[in-house]
Amino acid sequence: MLGRAPNRSTRARSPQRGAGVAAPARTTPRSKTKFVLGSVNINGAGSEETHHKWSDLISTMRTNRIGIMVVQETHLTHARTSRLRTTYNKNVILHNSSEIFNENSKGVAVLINRLEVKCTKDDIDTYEIVAGRAIMVSVPWRTPTGKLHILGVYAPNDPEQNEVFWNQILAAFAAHPAWPAPDFMAGDLNMVENPRDREPPSACRAATAAALRTLLDRYHLVDGWRKENPGMTRYTWRSRATTGPHVGNRSRIDRIYIRDALWDDSRDWGIQVDHPISTDHELIQASLYDIEAPYIGKGRWEVPSFLLKHDKFLEVLDDICSSAVTDAKSHNDAGRAQTILEELKTRIRDRARSIAKESVPKTRKKINELKKKLEEEFDDEALTPEERNERTDALSEEIKQLEHAQLDKRRADTATKWMLESETIGRTWIRAN
Repeated sequence: MLGRAPNRSTRARSPQRGAGVAAPARTTPRSKTKFVLGSVNINGAGSEETHHKWSDLISTMRTNRIGIMVVQETHLTHARTSRLRTTYNKNVILHNSSEIFNENSKGVAVLINRLEVKCTKDDIDTYEIVAGRAIMVSVPWRTPTGKLHILGVYAPNDPEQNEVFWNQILAAFAAHPAWPAPDFMAGDLNMVENPRDREPPSACRAATAAALRTLLDRYHLVDGWRKENPGMTRYTWRSRATTGPHVGNRSRIDRIYIRDALWDDSRDWGIQVDHPISTDHELIQASLYDIEAPYIGKGRWEVPSFLLKHDKFLEVLDDICSSAVTDAKSHNDAGRAQTILEELKTRIRDRARSIAKESVPKTRKKINELKKKLEEEFDDEALTPEERNERTDALSEEIKQLEHAQLDKRRADTATKWMLESETIGRTWIRAN
């Protein structure tokens, strides 16, 4: 079974202050046993009007516990890249590759969530493969080499340029034999290998597909989602055109490839529609586990902390405890006290679980119901392609609107908490300073 390794600190105890005592050497933070990789095309986020996408993106990384996010169409200049690094310096490490002569065009970036991937800036190696199109990062993880190598790509839309792009990557690696081979390749490939990954179904240009296949075979990379879901049809991009030949077009051009030797250690291959990022692409994710790590379960169940401020639960708790005290006073048998205590704990546990289940936010419950309905619509063979597209598009948009509403509420709650607590020395003030 899969599990999480103990989060034991590797920091040495600080020696007592005094003359001649050397400071302890810095040790590399211990990585977790689960690593989540995500990828999304954000349709440009290099202007003041689109700058909010970075906040939405990083919030999504926190919510989904994504360790590394590959981002395409960043449109970042060096100045904006520096601004983002300053803003999110504490928890996020950003590496961006821009086109040399037009920084506001194209762009591919890799964001490392330090809350999930335990590393420092010095622990990361960066390789710019093709400016504005391909970048690779090496991060600490539990591999034989101690590193995991992620290649992020944003391939050209033109089929001929797309072919040239894959050949450029091969040439770059050939020119630098010391570079490590990628363990993952993630991004917007702007082409499909299989006609079923496009609606309406159509084959990619043969020479373009052959160039990509050469790269994949060279580094033993496989399409993880397709390998896990051989008979399923899902899409990561859909056209928003309302007129013309592209109405209703959709495809699975966003993909994550994994080194074949690592595939057995991967799980959770998915296409996520429940994200608040403003784009016509969906978020794709995959998880990699350290299978050899010891299994550690969830531990003993406990009453959720939010119930300690829940009025209904506190009223029920008062009634249950009062009843137990009355019952104990009415019996003189000492052995009965232990039975009453056992019954009390059981009743508290059962009522806590029941109320906690009822207290799931209505918005989150609605999102889960819509996601389930969306999967049913995708798999309904009685629908025509047009009907399926219309229904799934409507459900996807409703899910995204609810996610936006939830994100706005979280931000409002955070702003309110800051206004109330930022002037008082406490946890909020200490974390900010």
